[in-house]
Amino acid sequence: MRRPARPQVQVFSFLFALAFPAHVGGLHRHSTDKYRRTIWRCNSKFTGEEKCQTPHLTEEEIKARFLDAFNTLVSDKERLLDECRTMQAALTDTRSLDSEIATLLSEMEVVAELTKRCIEENSTTAQDQAAYLERYNGLAERYETAKAKLEQLQAVKAKREAKAEDIGGFMFELAEYGEPITEFDDRLWLTVIDIVTVHRDGRLTFKFQTGHEMLE
Repeated sequence: MRRPARPQVQVFSFLFALAFPAHVGGLHRHSTDKYRRTIWRCNSKFTGEEKCQTPHLTEEEIKARFLDAFNTLVSDKERLLDECRTMQAALTDTRSLDSEIATLLSEMEVVAELTKRCIEENSTTAQDQAAYLERYNGLAERYETAKAKLEQLQAVKAKREAKAEDIGGFMFELAEYGEPITEFDDRLWLTVIDIVTVHRDGRLTFKFQTGHEMLE
């Protein structure tokens, strides 16, 4: 059986309070003392039959490239802010979702009442039990179907609201920077970065919370 091709990139996401914490998706921070550099590499770089081909990166390299990417992205700040406002407005306009959610909630209330009546009738009136079970199971399935759709829509709404909040944080940080930044800032990184992709040739793709991507 032919071995599947190895992915061309490794995706790394930094998620904790420090700028470059221990990574949950296959990235390893090589601990060093104060006289040596801190480097980051994929956990699969020296393990398994096929070694990861992405290079290791020093913390200083990642920080410097982040500064370049951020400064390039915000070079036209007003245009970027306008784009952010447009995206945020679209994400927070949940009227259609709210209408669908309200319809499903109403459907579930109706089905719950019908199920209650079905059970009460069966307990007070002699009925064919096969017919009763068929009716009951049909109502139960109808309720669960509506519930599943409701949970799906609520998840979509929550995701959109969270993304709108992330963009709001990005806009707040962006408004504070008038000149190109020259020093790395942990808070800025944690606020504006969504994910960083490390390519085999050593290049980095910075994906910001707005969806914009910069290749460095």
